[in-house]
Amino acid sequence: MAKRQVNLDTRTPVPVSKEGQGFFLGNLRLLGIIGIVLLVGIIAIVLVNISSGKSNDRAQLELARIRPYYDRGDFSVAVNGDPSKKISGEKIRGLKDLVADWKSTPAGKIAALYLGNSYLALGQAKQASEPYEVAAGASDELLSSAGHAGLAAVSESAGSYDAAAKEYAKAASIDHLELNTPQYLLSAARNYEMAKNKDEAVKNYRTVATQYAQSAANAQARLALARLNVEL
Repeated sequence: MAKRQVNLDTRTPVPVSKEGQGFFLGNLRLLGIIGIVLLVGIIAIVLVNISSGKSNDRAQLELARIRPYYDRGDFSVAVNGDPSKKISGEKIRGLKDLVADWKSTPAGKIAALYLGNSYLALGQAKQASEPYEVAAGASDELLSSAGHAGLAAVSESAGSYDAAAKEYAKAASIDHLELNTPQYLLSAARNYEMAKNKDEAVKNYRTVATQYAQSAANAQARLALARLNVEL
């Protein structure tokens, strides 16, 4: 086993409530992973344990070729590949093919997260579920956490707020570096509130408000508690 540095973008476009679908559909490419704010989450540099096997090496190579399309928001090409260009005589394959071939490898699971993100950005939330499941099954905690947040986003877009809340809470529970934990908890609270589970909503809002004072989510959590007439 060898450690290689991987740039892992844990951001995922995420839907909002039905009342906000017009805004959501018009701004999908700009929305960040958790909630209504733009470009929430961060691009983390993580050390992922990557096997030295040929399959994973190949998956990494192909992921590196398609990643620039994802980074610049060309999500359709990121999904399907760019047959008009070749590198070393080979066509640039899309994330969909990469995940189909390499989903059992660490690099394939990263590709799955990006595939789910791309589908969500293209307004194809249902198709995002399967790749997010693959990402959620990763051994790396940051990647798995982002996968669960992606599953939450899919549930939220479908109006399944209780399921979304539980997935966001799961994402928070395994984000041991706490890179995105406040946003995950804020989103769990928001979905519990939409699911009419005020007790769980207040619990999660209060956690963000009292334990993550420096996070961008803190002010939103405090406002939510004030709106609900709940004291810290």
